Formats: sequence, C-alpha cells, structure tokens
Amino acid sequence: MKSNKAKEGLDPRSFTSLPNLITLFRLSASLTFFTLAALKSSPDLNFIGLGLHWAGDVMDGFLARKTKQETILGAEIDIIADRIESIFFYLNFLNFNPHLFLPIIIYLIDFAFVDFYLSYQFIKYPIISPNYFYLVDQRVYRYNFSPLAKFCNSTVVALLLIFVPQWSILAVLFASGLIILKLRSIFWLREKT
Repeated sequence: MKSNKAKEGLDPRSFTSLPNLITLFRLSASLTFFTLAALKSSPDLNFIGLGLHWAGDVMDGFLARKTKQETILGAEIDIIADRIESIFFYLNFLNFNPHLFLPIIIYLIDFAFVDFYLSYQFIKYPIISPNYFYLVDQRVYRYNFSPLAKFCNSTVVALLLIFVPQWSILAVLFASGLIILKLRSIFWLREKT
C-alpha cells in the first residue's frame, strides 16, 4: 500500500494544528446557533448554524491539506463534529417541520451511524483521513469520499428538504440510496481483510 503523501507536512500524530482549532470553533459556533434556534424556535438561526457547519467543514479540510497540517486527530474530530452538528440541525429542522419525519430519520440513520462507521474505518489503514481512501479502495473513495461524493452525502438531502419539501419522497429515496451504498462500501472493505 502506498504511503500517505500528507506525511510530508505536520506529523500525523500531532495534536495541535490550525485546522483542528477551526474545527473546534465551527463546532462551538454552529452549536451556539442550533441551541439558540431551539430556544427561540427560530428556523433562521438553525440555517445560520447549518451555514457555519458547511463553511467551517470546507475551510478546515481545505486548510489542512493546503498547509500540510493534516492529522489523525483532526480527521477524527472532523468526523465527530460533522455528526454532532448535523444531528442538532436535523432535530431542530424536524421540530419546525414534523411532517418531514421519515426523510430526516432515514438520513440521520445514514449519516450518524452507517456513514460514521464507514468514515471511521480509515483508522485501520496507514492513511491520515478518509480523504486518502483511494490508497485503500478506489470504489470506496469514489462513492464516499471524493469531493462530489462528500457533497452529495452531506448536502443533497438538506437542500431537498429546505427547497422542495413537497417532494420529500426524493429525500427519502436519496437517503435510502446512501445507506445502501455505504453498506456496500463497508462490505468492499471487509473483502480486503
């Protein structure tokens, strides 16, 4: 298996890096807005929290790669922060839109459990983060961790529910498809061991 090119920068076992601080900041900032959204029954504050989550998630990953400050801890806290922030957003969104229960629950099962398990499998391989899964399995990377796959995984269901909630069946089908794809990807990885 090829070595991880990120080893040219910061020691991957390091605990400190600017991108890690950004991850912790975006977690704190988005949770503040999600909490305020719940307390004030404000969908607008919930959307601000979601925007902070998405912007911070893009920024910390980009900065980590650009400055060669990727760390294993950074990948771990990024994966966990993504789930915490998404759970808070969707629980608030469900409170504001209880009729969208089914797509929200299916998506949370996907993202908070199935995708979490798959994403965390990187720790079993000599790679720093899921971004390097192409060194382990091209299919797993292409369908789950390539830039397009990550966009689809983290934003499509939210965008469908926000902009076309009357077509919630599309969100149900998409979220269900994500679960099937991720379960298949888990089996692809198991076939390698």
